[in-house]
Amino acid sequence: MQVSGRKSNILHVRRGLLVAAKEPPGLPRDEEAVIRSLGTDIELGREEAMLYLKILREGGIPKAEKNRSTEVLLSRGMILLSGDGSRFIALHPRLGVANYFRTYQEQVTRELRERRMRVDKLILELIPVYEAATKKKLAEQGEK
Repeated sequence: MQVSGRKSNILHVRRGLLVAAKEPPGLPRDEEAVIRSLGTDIELGREEAMLYLKILREGGIPKAEKNRSTEVLLSRGMILLSGDGSRFIALHPRLGVANYFRTYQEQVTRELRERRMRVDKLILELIPVYEAATKKKLAEQGEK
């Protein structure tokens, strides 16, 4: 007897217990959701996300398949060149994705600090304008 879940083949009732159905190993339950999440959560393009999953699934790709997507994954530290230099291999997701996210977080923090400094500088430029306008307005009111 099946119980409806996200997918009908995911959950089954067996001897009164709800258990997960066995799925082929090495496949995410919802690959499209994983690809979307790689895009939204760590800002990988669709091609890069699909390539990353392919490299994870297949254990690597030949160096000859190098393209812009492999360059992106390399620059983010999610894949690397194998010791013999013949293949691109994925770092364990705990390292590759987490390291990229940590780097991303540091970059965002740095950008926010820099933006805050620019905003503070802008504030210092605007204060005299405000004070001059306020002084002028008070002077005009005092003349009346």
